Amino acid sequence: MTAVILINWNGAADTIDCLESLDRAEGEFFVVVADNGSTDNSVEVLAPLCENLKNHPIHLLKLDKNYGFAGGNNRAVKFAMKYNPESIMLLNNDTVVDSQFLLRLLDFSQKNVEYRVLSPCINYYYDKSLVWSCGGRLIFGSRKSYYRDVKYSDICNNAFLNISFVSGCALFCFPEILQNDGSLFTERFFFGEEDYEFSLRMREKKVKMACVTDSVIYHKVASSQKNTNDTYNIGRYYMYYLGRLISARLHYHNFQFQLIRVLTVLSSVSYFYRLSGSLKKAISIEKRLMKDSLVKDSIGYEEFQSLMIDKNYFE
Repeated sequence: MTAVILINWNGAADTIDCLESLDRAEGEFFVVVADNGSTDNSVEVLAPLCENLKNHPIHLLKLDKNYGFAGGNNRAVKFAMKYNPESIMLLNNDTVVDSQFLLRLLDFSQKNVEYRVLSPCINYYYDKSLVWSCGGRLIFGSRKSYYRDVKYSDICNNAFLNISFVSGCALFCFPEILQNDGSLFTERFFFGEEDYEFSLRMREKKVKMACVTDSVIYHKVASSQKNTNDTYNIGRYYMYYLGRLISARLHYHNFQFQLIRVLTVLSSVSYFYRLSGSLKKAISIEKRLMKDSLVKDSIGYEEFQSLMIDKNYFE
């Protein structure tokens, strides 16, 4: 039996689409929908649906506040482990699944037991012929997705891909890889880059990972970010770069980390210049990023709020 985990935050419409597709999916699994402290009527909308969909058991877990992506998933996983699942499948709530996606992951895992973390092929929801992510590889201080924006028909003949980076959007694993406290992700990051840190940790532990390309789901890319003030802003890029630098400081030797900091400046300054329209502003942001990367160990809710919602982090 597999535990399928969904996190909902003010996104009942997307969660309903995902649950209805899971209701049509084959295999033995139960679903945990963790509502991450929604401030709308999500719980009231989801509760009757969770009772009425009968093909797979659905548990609605109401969390007392928004714990972020990592924290919400960790609490949902710990709840699911009470039912002793043999495997765990994390899904973004803004995904829709192919009916055989889980059977194909399970079939691959049974034939290739050395792989303990898997990803399906994640295609775009609004253009299902295009790949959004087939996992990827860790590169020095960052990661690179495989086959982004490539036609699925061009890669679907691959049985699987060895990967060293897996997206938290769709992550299949076995309970043995959970941390000692039963969590899957670090909670250093309220939103974003928890899957990068997870992948670094799996590499250190020599856990083999693969993307099973004939297992497919569809992702409404950036749907979860509709609830912030805008999608591509300075705060989000800053948060992602800072998250990667914090992870690099934790998982690389100091000399490597210092080199990664330099490379990050070179790669990020053009983003901040384009977004701010000011070279002076971009340089100021880079100075703040370099300082924060040395003194911060996490990006909590307060930083997330200041960067993404209030936009007063640099004032």
